Amino acid sequence: MKKISALLIFLALLSTICPQTPQKPQEQPAPEDVIRITTNLVQTDLVVTDKNDQVIKDLKLEDFELLDNGKKQDIKFMEFVGVDTATRVEGAVPALPRGVQPDLPSSGVATQDLKRVVAFVVDDLTIASDDMSRVRDLLTGFVDNQMLDGDLVAIVRVVGGSGLLQQFSADKQLLRRAIQNLTPKSHPFAAGAPGFTAADVMPQPAGETPGTNEAGVSSGLDAEAQTDDVNKGFRDLIGLSVTNSLITSMKSIPGRKSVVLFSGGLPLYDVNDQGTVIDRSTGETLPVDQIRPLYGDMGSLIRNIVDNASRSGVVVHTMDVRGLEGAAKFKYEEAKSALGMTVGSQSVGGGGENPGFGRTPGASIIPGPETLAGAEGLRWLANSTGGIASINTNNFRAGLDKILTRSQGYYVLGYTPSEKFDAKFHKISVKVRRDGTHVYARTGYIAREDQIDTATPVTKEDKILKAAMSPLTKTQLGVSTLVQHKFLPDGKAQIDINLFIDPKTLHFTQSSDGKYQDSFDVAGFVFDHTGRLRGGFSNTVTPILTPEQFKDALAAGLTDAAHTELPPGYFELRVVVRENETGRIGTTSRYLEVPNISRKQLTMSSLFLFSVPANQTSNAGAVPLQAQRRVSRSQDLRYAAVIYNPKVSGGQQQLRTQTIVSQRGKVLLQEPEQPVSGPLSGIQVIKIGQLGLSRVPPGQYVLTVITTDPAADKKSPRTISRSIDFTVVN
Repeated sequence: MKKISALLIFLALLSTICPQTPQKPQEQPAPEDVIRITTNLVQTDLVVTDKNDQVIKDLKLEDFELLDNGKKQDIKFMEFVGVDTATRVEGAVPALPRGVQPDLPSSGVATQDLKRVVAFVVDDLTIASDDMSRVRDLLTGFVDNQMLDGDLVAIVRVVGGSGLLQQFSADKQLLRRAIQNLTPKSHPFAAGAPGFTAADVMPQPAGETPGTNEAGVSSGLDAEAQTDDVNKGFRDLIGLSVTNSLITSMKSIPGRKSVVLFSGGLPLYDVNDQGTVIDRSTGETLPVDQIRPLYGDMGSLIRNIVDNASRSGVVVHTMDVRGLEGAAKFKYEEAKSALGMTVGSQSVGGGGENPGFGRTPGASIIPGPETLAGAEGLRWLANSTGGIASINTNNFRAGLDKILTRSQGYYVLGYTPSEKFDAKFHKISVKVRRDGTHVYARTGYIAREDQIDTATPVTKEDKILKAAMSPLTKTQLGVSTLVQHKFLPDGKAQIDINLFIDPKTLHFTQSSDGKYQDSFDVAGFVFDHTGRLRGGFSNTVTPILTPEQFKDALAAGLTDAAHTELPPGYFELRVVVRENETGRIGTTSRYLEVPNISRKQLTMSSLFLFSVPANQTSNAGAVPLQAQRRVSRSQDLRYAAVIYNPKVSGGQQQLRTQTIVSQRGKVLLQEPEQPVSGPLSGIQVIKIGQLGLSRVPPGQYVLTVITTDPAADKKSPRTISRSIDFTVVN
């Protein structure tokens, strides 16, 4: 695989022909559920629940009342979008404005199949180590048990993340890797981080009391030089800025999106011991409903977050992972007369030294100002965008379940504002004319027009790159990949990329000589864990097929292949196919993980499949099954894998394998464990097996090989498995 030095490098032509210009299907823009704010249209999305906190799905246009800055608006249309129901529209939905893209492509989920978009933001500046393990457990439970087909998920860290593991994906393996990497970040502004000495502070002699060296005065902007309040402000600004950037980036994804912020508190405001809020600029105490931000420059960021959430169709939910500190308990004092008291040395009324006798609250375990302030900041952020604040509770699973329940359906309301835009923040209020309902809506927006991209049409290279970088898959062309790897002596992995293109989705034309022809571009990109491009490939494919070849292609598909070498690490492959005549695009992506065999832990190559004549044990007539893994019932299926780093004792390995064949989650064949009989060559041994298919009904199956090394060290993995699907045909 060659490195990509420009956007695309067209390397090869399978064959050349000047295609005729037939009637071709054109791309038709499809309506997309993108929130828009213009002088002629303001859209806002909201969730309505009943008294049991279940989403109400049958409301009509006349059930809603909407106020913009206190003035009633004429709602032009209402749309209900449900995860498991068809979209329902009432009223006249305006056409997309010029420059708005009708649909988008991405990794794993197509626009028409999209159900939920959830971005989990983990504020590793504020979350302690013990609490971070709780976050990992919550996210693992979501990915394993609650993530649906059609969900698009991202796990974003405030300061400790890296490119590949922070993107939107439907790949559970990639998401699990991102979860494993969640740890508190060592950062000068992190909560509880030890202080450090600024570079311009004079070193002090050993044994000298800190602070006695008056010559060492720091002027740098370091964490120790600032007050704790200022460091809190920096933590708030960093966390909110990352959340704001994420919200803005989600604008191009259709639908109502959710951001779930896991935090150890967001103290936007000062709180005293009585729980009232202090205005930092004047020092005065204020009622809770009159609170103002802790820092003056944060007010603008807060308004921008609310406005960007409105324009991007994003609702922010918050979870305080510190949990509940505990209810007030009581301690007992020795009983004294309630009438007694002491004035100076004089005892009055029975000498009661402690008139507050009896049970008194243990104030040390009542949540203090810091906890209250952090919880109120999280509550404000969620309420302002129509989200849920899960705070002051230890039932974190229930909090996440409640957030996910709110994602089952939502309404979009559109209206033409009755007043001109003035670039000021406009408050929105929505009411529902039905008893027992609760509305979760945004607090408002900044009255300015969305910026519409009116640039000239992009080139085909730009479209290919945009499709490759998008978080949604493009499905106008049927594209899939099979990626297989095995290790080389230098520790790198040899990667075989087998590409399958469904010819039924291509627009072949028949020339005067009866041959079928088409032309399409294939481009592949490999990104490492930091999101850096590590290489790629590009071909222009121009197949010219006889009628017999065309018939075979329709049955078996078109294939292409590429090869590369990768070092240990985790990567992502993204492939784009674009048909030149119609401009239609298909994309696919795969997460790749290359183990480090130098660690001497048990690992395994991919499974490689071959079709061989029935009951044959030699290599004669063996045909590799690559992108299209179809094998006839009249043949046998041979599989092979290379196992690395078995524990060796006396020159012998003790590996055992078990082969399982399943279909739609049901096990059809489960062989007993058997020893691996292949010869040991250095650190590797080959496992080969063969299955007869004469009695197997046509259909798609999954082959899994589980390898166990009973002699492996306790700290090393003892079991590893690989799976691959194949199709049996008559």
